[in-house]
Amino acid sequence: MRWSLTQLNKFKQKSIAVNEKVQFGEITDRKDVTGTGETSVEGEIHIRNREILVDLTIDTVVNMLDSRTSEDIEVPLHIESQEVFVEEPGETDELAENVHPVTHTLDLEPIVRELIVVNIPYVITKSDEELTGGSNWSVTREEDMREEAEKLDPRMAKLKSLLDDSENKEE
Repeated sequence: MRWSLTQLNKFKQKSIAVNEKVQFGEITDRKDVTGTGETSVEGEIHIRNREILVDLTIDTVVNMLDSRTSEDIEVPLHIESQEVFVEEPGETDELAENVHPVTHTLDLEPIVRELIVVNIPYVITKSDEELTGGSNWSVTREEDMREEAEKLDPRMAKLKSLLDDSENKEE
């Protein structure tokens, strides 16, 4: 997925088809990402005067740890992006998020790697069941909390009667 600018300049006003299979080793340093499968990169490269437009479609499977059970699960990713590469950007040119400077060669691998990393979900689980609790915690419904608050502790009943008496005397 690497082309020199002289190669690309031969195809001005035409498009170049991209159809590559890439295998990344370690994609990120996150502990919950255990690896990636074979990555399919498809798209087209359009060469204009100073710009190279790249339409990308990336399909891959990321192996991650389930956030609840720590089981290894596969998360499919489908990413579509349009990236712009600019030959010799001026010092005053402010580059947008998807605009990249290019000097001698156009290399899509770092861009593909970055797009995969930013699209990996932070939390993923295959379990749809509602959590009920753990070793030192539990889930309580809001209605149960209200009922529990309304119940009067028998030790506090006498104090409540004193409070009621003092309110009556003030009136």
